[in-house]
Amino acid sequence: MPVSAELYQAARQLAVAIPLAGRTHIEILGRDRASFLHNFCTNQIKALPVGTGCEAFVPNIKGRILFHVAVFAGEDRLWLEAVPEVATALLTHLDRYLISEDVQLVDRTNDWIQIYISGDQATDRLATQVGAELSTLAEGGQMSLPEGGLLRRWSYGLAPGYSLVIPQDQADRWMATLAQAGIISGPPALFEPLRIEAGYPHAGIDITEEHLAQEASRTRRAISFTKGCYLGQEPIARLDALGHVNRAFAGVETISSADLPVGTELFATAEASAAMGQLTSATVHPITGHTLGLGVFKKAVLVEGGPCYLGPDRIPARVKVWEAPH
Repeated sequence: MPVSAELYQAARQLAVAIPLAGRTHIEILGRDRASFLHNFCTNQIKALPVGTGCEAFVPNIKGRILFHVAVFAGEDRLWLEAVPEVATALLTHLDRYLISEDVQLVDRTNDWIQIYISGDQATDRLATQVGAELSTLAEGGQMSLPEGGLLRRWSYGLAPGYSLVIPQDQADRWMATLAQAGIISGPPALFEPLRIEAGYPHAGIDITEEHLAQEASRTRRAISFTKGCYLGQEPIARLDALGHVNRAFAGVETISSADLPVGTELFATAEASAAMGQLTSATVHPITGHTLGLGVFKKAVLVEGGPCYLGPDRIPARVKVWEAPH
């Protein structure tokens, strides 16, 4: 069902709560938890302060993306958050390397539900319900809730964003509480245009095992080049030394109203016959009617605001680059 312009505007300028059932949540316990995870992802985990989070890739030995995760540090545990339907595969991958470490991997996906709150007024409206001064909670921060569960400041869209990660049986109560604070209830479908507009990739769709870590255009956020050895580190470091990728994740927006499906090919010119990539995610902007798309495109077209053309009709569009390929 299409998202209304009014609801989309509210998710940018006011505050809207969006249930995200099924997202992957994994708890990591044990004294070796940080050093263990540190050895199998691209970001700095051992030095991650309590109450903060970071983005990371879990790569294979060739430096290609197996999983894209958010990692949060607690006093006595780590939490991993990822897209739906990857919990079993992620647990299997990590468990394969457990030998004698004091580490326990616990799948909480079916225990917890995530509610994403988006909007310029989200901070003020949430603060009245959680009893805390949220303006001091930095992006990537996490705090525990008195009733159980977690609150994370992690923006998947252009507006400030928070996630409540709570027990399943608390979902209805929390949605009612948020409504009392003036936070509008929104459908899960609203999340997709918000994250596409902001260029947040959906792992397994926009970025996959076919892609090297640097091709995801998240290097500044998700890859540390000073953390030392980890699985896949050598090819990732080699590519960094080489200094460039041949393709990278980026976005496009049509210049006028259009409705283009996933799989639409992108061309550098209206006359070109060879595609430079294709859309892996696409949505019609609820306000402008333009198509917003994401994909991994060849470097030649990756110029911010540069022209491109979509589909067999060569519909004019502009490129959006969130991180310049290098």
